[in-house]
Amino acid sequence: MHKMHKMPEMTEMLNFLLKSPGTDSKPLIDMIEEASDGFRKICVLNTAIEIGIFEGLKLPRTIDELSETLKCDRKLLSILCEVLRDLNLVSKRGEVYQNTEIANEFLTRNSAYNQIPFIEHRIKNLSLWLELSEIVKKGPVKLEAERFFSDRVLDSIAQNSLLGEIQRTVGIVSSYSEFKTAKKLLDLGGGHGLYSIAFTAINENLQAYVFDLPHVVWKTKEYLQKFKAERVSVITGNFFTDGLGSGYDVVFSSYNPSGKKEELIPKIYSCLNTDGLYINKQYFPENERTQNRKYSLLDLEWNLWTFDGMNKGEKAYTFKNDLSLAEYLKKLEDVGFKILDVIGINRDDKIIVAKKVH
Repeated sequence: MHKMHKMPEMTEMLNFLLKSPGTDSKPLIDMIEEASDGFRKICVLNTAIEIGIFEGLKLPRTIDELSETLKCDRKLLSILCEVLRDLNLVSKRGEVYQNTEIANEFLTRNSAYNQIPFIEHRIKNLSLWLELSEIVKKGPVKLEAERFFSDRVLDSIAQNSLLGEIQRTVGIVSSYSEFKTAKKLLDLGGGHGLYSIAFTAINENLQAYVFDLPHVVWKTKEYLQKFKAERVSVITGNFFTDGLGSGYDVVFSSYNPSGKKEELIPKIYSCLNTDGLYINKQYFPENERTQNRKYSLLDLEWNLWTFDGMNKGEKAYTFKNDLSLAEYLKKLEDVGFKILDVIGINRDDKIIVAKKVH
């Protein structure tokens, strides 16, 4: 009787084991596998940079030589190098490993196009995701603005912009006749100053001024010294409370956090000479963006951190009271600008070219 009593339960269990779920699990498992693989890759890349593999493999080395140099476990280092080989970051000939061209160009510290600051900044952002449960409960992590800009952001932005963004942007700006005859340029929120350095390299009669906050301009000066920029100066101040100066032929702004604020438009207009150009490169999330679900991850990451005085919007790279593209263009026209061009670059990034006509 005891066995007969258990039979229905046993039958149900057997039926359960033989029946697949009614919902297809493949999308979930594929997503988990893809995410896990990406996590593994970024950990491999970070570790290779941290322990010095790419520095060690500028010259050909065997695993024995490399493990001795880096003081690493030979077996694990060998496997790690094979992973890097699969990622096309190191090559192998016989028993000898060496960096590929992409590793030498972008993953060694003395390379002009070194992307290590960009990767390190990305890793720090990703590390916030490991604390996501706590952040969602308690609110965004508060960072110190001075350290954030000096230790992380500026070098990351500067080095990453060298991969084509500066070159494309400068090519667009320098195509305007007003730029070719310009004598004085204001780089509003110019940070690293690389745009101003490039502008003065193209226009030999141009004097450029990088206007930014006190905890930023000391870093600007480092870049000016590095590139021996003699016709670029810095102005320390706050866009909203301090004057911008006057007599500018060009005002340039690239991803300035205040670059979509209505209250700055009259100040920019006033500091320009008649026929002067205002060139603003900005991120404007528009309709196409709202239809792309992948952006929601960036929206969340954007809101995982903050610092005093930063009023972020819900969407990535936006702030409270930012104008939309249409609103911003209308406000420019209202104060007297003529819109010459709105140039789409990457995704929702736009370069607005406006001219002060009276």
